[in-house]
Amino acid sequence: MSFDVPEACTLPTAERPLRLAEFDDLFATAVRRVDPISATHARLHLTGPAGLTARVRDLAARETECCSFFAFTTTPEPAGDGEALVLDIEVPAAYADVLASLAQRAVAVSAGTHRRLTDAVTARLDGVQADLAEVNRQALEAGPGTPGWAKTISASASLSEDAGRLHAVAAALTTTTHDGPCGDSCGCTSALAATGTAYHFPHDPASGEAALSCDLAADGGDVHHRIGVWQQALGRVERRDPLPDTPNGVALRFPFDVDLAGTLGRLAAAEYRCCSFGSYTLIVDGAGLRLEIRMPAEAADTMAAVVGVPDREEATAS
Repeated sequence: MSFDVPEACTLPTAERPLRLAEFDDLFATAVRRVDPISATHARLHLTGPAGLTARVRDLAARETECCSFFAFTTTPEPAGDGEALVLDIEVPAAYADVLASLAQRAVAVSAGTHRRLTDAVTARLDGVQADLAEVNRQALEAGPGTPGWAKTISASASLSEDAGRLHAVAAALTTTTHDGPCGDSCGCTSALAATGTAYHFPHDPASGEAALSCDLAADGGDVHHRIGVWQQALGRVERRDPLPDTPNGVALRFPFDVDLAGTLGRLAAAEYRCCSFGSYTLIVDGAGLRLEIRMPAEAADTMAAVVGVPDREEATAS
């Protein structure tokens, strides 16, 4: 957004872009609201780290030296952390257009900060999702139930929690259209309180399928403890069979054991509470124990990372 420098300004032409950049940085990092009091009076509400008041007063003093028609008044306000203040800017009627241009720039630049923050959070979420996909690949490669798998799948769980929080922050930032500076009505405020209790799988809206999400708070949110239980159970898998009705599933075969059957039942129930889009079937028969797990395509890689895929020989035979 352009800003027309008034002829009355005595700041050397070469220094004007630098001064404008100083104002833009202040607008982008500290302005939370702009109130147009009158055609000749604008009020800016600012918050920031310690030193903000001194920074604003220094910039205002230097601006007054070259543009003496500006009258800047700073009023400190209570702040929980850092500093908060109100900056009143007044001009004679002849410079009302200059003030209006400055106020509009403050609104535009501070609103741009909100958009950049939203884009940054979204980009970070995409990065975490990519990291998660790679960690899940490493977990499968390590071999479900092995010590290497336990370490890697624990990292996967932590990344899922990070992704859940970032998704919640992104949702808070984009829930309401915001065209002005950050403030109480801005998504930035609610984003600070976002808890992120659900992991949302990457989803293509054009697929026509419902988006999948896992409840990270289910079963007490103790997914890291469940990894240890899974490790013990997976250590007793005799083989992994493909399922005839879906490519996105596996049948884990175990020897018959009453205690193990109870453990598998509890694991299946806990996984269902977390990821209710899946199907978990425990079968007890003359062949022993069989836990059949079916997943939608979008969650197939995650399932494979946790419990493994059908043995190559079985998959080839099918």
